[in-house]
Amino acid sequence: MKNQPTTLWRCTAVASAVIALAACGGGSDGSGPSTPPPAGPSTQELVQKYVQASEALLAQRMPDGGAERYSLVDACYLGNGSTKAMLVANWSAAQAQNSAHLVGRKMANVQVLAERKTTNADGSARHEVDIGYDEQYTDGTSVTGQVQTLVSGSSSGACATPQTGEALRELGNRRVAAVGLVSRNRLQVFRKLADGASANTPYQLRREVLFSVTDPAKVATYAVVSWASGKAGAAPHSLKLLSPRIARDAAEMQGLVGNANWTDGDRFRNCRSNADNTEANAATADCAKLGVRTDAWGSAVTRFDAEGFAGGDTRFANWGLDKAGADVTFALYADDGWKAVNGQQGKTPIATYVVKLKNPSYPFAQFDVEAFPRFLDLSPSEAEIVAAFKASGGTAQAELQAAKPPAGGLPMARSALYSFRQGPKDASASGPAVVRTASMPGTMAADGKTASIPFGGKPDGASATTYAEFGLTYTDRNGRDMHFTLEAQ
Repeated sequence: MKNQPTTLWRCTAVASAVIALAACGGGSDGSGPSTPPPAGPSTQELVQKYVQASEALLAQRMPDGGAERYSLVDACYLGNGSTKAMLVANWSAAQAQNSAHLVGRKMANVQVLAERKTTNADGSARHEVDIGYDEQYTDGTSVTGQVQTLVSGSSSGACATPQTGEALRELGNRRVAAVGLVSRNRLQVFRKLADGASANTPYQLRREVLFSVTDPAKVATYAVVSWASGKAGAAPHSLKLLSPRIARDAAEMQGLVGNANWTDGDRFRNCRSNADNTEANAATADCAKLGVRTDAWGSAVTRFDAEGFAGGDTRFANWGLDKAGADVTFALYADDGWKAVNGQQGKTPIATYVVKLKNPSYPFAQFDVEAFPRFLDLSPSEAEIVAAFKASGGTAQAELQAAKPPAGGLPMARSALYSFRQGPKDASASGPAVVRTASMPGTMAADGKTASIPFGGKPDGASATTYAEFGLTYTDRNGRDMHFTLEAQ
């Protein structure tokens, strides 16, 4: 773009000013005053039209095709690592089902946060508008504090095939990958895969933060995530998260913990600093020796009394993840710094983003296990289910309890119901050490209280099933989930 003066307002409404010019002097030449050209729509009018179009697009149904679904997106859109072409091409029935809560959504409290009027290098005009808004859904949930950058005029310079037009279009957050945080309260129930009986530790509660990094464009090899400690004067905490492509394909990762048939779209995973995965320090993480584990960090309790809960909350607070507004930095790298301990030292990230923790998980002391989403009843028996997980699979019938957030908590809606299993690859097969299966979604009955959950047997290409799971998640759509898993191994 040319270095032109930028018009910038930071306000909740944009007012237009009319400048009147009065002619002065003697007589008239007989001609009337010239008629000024008609003014274009104001910023407020453009935003209002965008809001109306956005609500109308999903008013009745989720579009069948990607072109219609993303018709309000500019040709130069880049958001969370996806271009418009990628969004259109990847649109599927599964995505439509996963985002069905958007049907009938309303945009409320819409504000113009900033706008920029500039001239592109080719001489065309560009008008960018940042808006803030809340999004309200028909299930009673909402998302507050959404921010969107819109563009009208020409998006020349943002991509090779720019778009022009008076209407505002979504330009995206320009991030090369998707990064985000989800605070979770989690109930894990443990069973023996041998016979479905309770494990030695029947269940535990966790408070954790999921550090989500996904890379649709496949530009990063690893990420370093860092945040301040909850202890005064203590060093910051950090994690080194490895791309699923590297964990799956790299020669250095073959046979290590976490070497599995991940998809390119799976989340990055944490490289461990020790075998027990108890140290949050990217400088000591050893991807190529200790492998990768989870994508979340937090604390757990297996003692379910006031003292046990207080201890768990103190440990979580010491991690520095219990305060809304905490800053978490995601540094994305495209080099081989993952191969060596502290190999990121001296390397330059391709992108760095700071994300605020929107809401912390609820304290252990604030509610008990009865508040978690879970299965109240499950059939066939758990012994029969684990046997089928190891054979040819089946279908489970479950009576569900919805999440019960504590007093003052935001309303929640069910966001996931699934089964999953994995096992070691056949000894004669090539490829990653572990065969993971895609999650199989459950189907809710009309009563909203019971569900059918299909589950598979021994994964294709695996020698056995060594881990099986049912999961149920509720979300408040504002960065906080309550998650239940029934795990057998």
